[in-house]
Amino acid sequence: MPLTTTSVQIEISFDLWLDRFSRFAEDLYPGRYTRAYVRELVGMAREVCSLAEQKQSVVVAHNYQYPELQEVAEIAGDSLGLSQYVAERQAPRVDFCGVLFMGETAKTILGDRSRVYMPDRPGCSLVASIDQTRIDNWVAHHPDGILISYINTDALTKARSDYICTSRNASQVLAHAARQYPGRRILFLPDKYLGAVVLSQTAVDPALVDLYDGACHVHSKIGETALEEALDRYPDAELLIHPECGCASSCLAKTMQAGPAFGKAYFLSTEQMLWHARRSPSREFIVATEMGMVYRLRKEVPEKTFYPVSYLAVCEYMKMNTLEKLLDSLENDRVEIQVDEEIQRKARAAIQRMLTIT
Repeated sequence: MPLTTTSVQIEISFDLWLDRFSRFAEDLYPGRYTRAYVRELVGMAREVCSLAEQKQSVVVAHNYQYPELQEVAEIAGDSLGLSQYVAERQAPRVDFCGVLFMGETAKTILGDRSRVYMPDRPGCSLVASIDQTRIDNWVAHHPDGILISYINTDALTKARSDYICTSRNASQVLAHAARQYPGRRILFLPDKYLGAVVLSQTAVDPALVDLYDGACHVHSKIGETALEEALDRYPDAELLIHPECGCASSCLAKTMQAGPAFGKAYFLSTEQMLWHARRSPSREFIVATEMGMVYRLRKEVPEKTFYPVSYLAVCEYMKMNTLEKLLDSLENDRVEIQVDEEIQRKARAAIQRMLTIT
């Protein structure tokens, strides 16, 4: 039997939310969570849950969303994990709090089974760095080449790809593609920082791999100095580094040289950060990714301490989504995500190919 939204219990109370936001989010969003605003948020959240139940909608939120969206969602997570979750839930409607390509990914996986809505239509700087003409030119020069695309891409790019990967499984996907098609050139796109880390984690010949020159603007500005400054402030902390970060390549080199500070660095997807923090004997962590992830880590692992690598690590596109807009979407069906059926079919095939590898 398909699950229904009533099977998931969401805690909404003024005292609970005020406590969580005060403890886990005050330094991240200074002055945002006043008593008056939290009371307003709680009222809207109750309306959201009531409407979601009426419309049989599954509400999900990416790790980088505002705390109140993470709280009102059935689950917070990464883009692929959320899409897989809503596919298992089999609800007729999904309200996806994230950026546009994430809604497209969910629609691609769900097809006609569910209608997908978003509170807004936020873009993504990483997706914006993709130029289809540049891909056309690469394919023209390497007609038998293999395209590997990060899950954080638009539906058209996924549809053109031979394989999709996540930050969690990119090294396995790259190694698999190189084994399956020995000697053929591979274009890894769009994130150059993720690509550099992935190459270092495999035995694939770097001469056969072209890294597309794209990046997330939030991650690219988390440079080496931000990381070293954070280490100076918190010398006992472990480093949890998303491989999209601009500091990733230089930090990886330092790690390989076994420097005392960088020896405590771990290159992890957002979900792996959570798993690692729970198991690690360390009590303190520096989190090098968009700081919305810090709220989730603090909430789910409250006995440990998490510091954002920089208070400037904020994605304004992710923050375009608000609880007010989610409520408006549920009331008025404002932003529905549509993906061309042929693009869906091809993109879905690339995603399924990835899932058979890992």
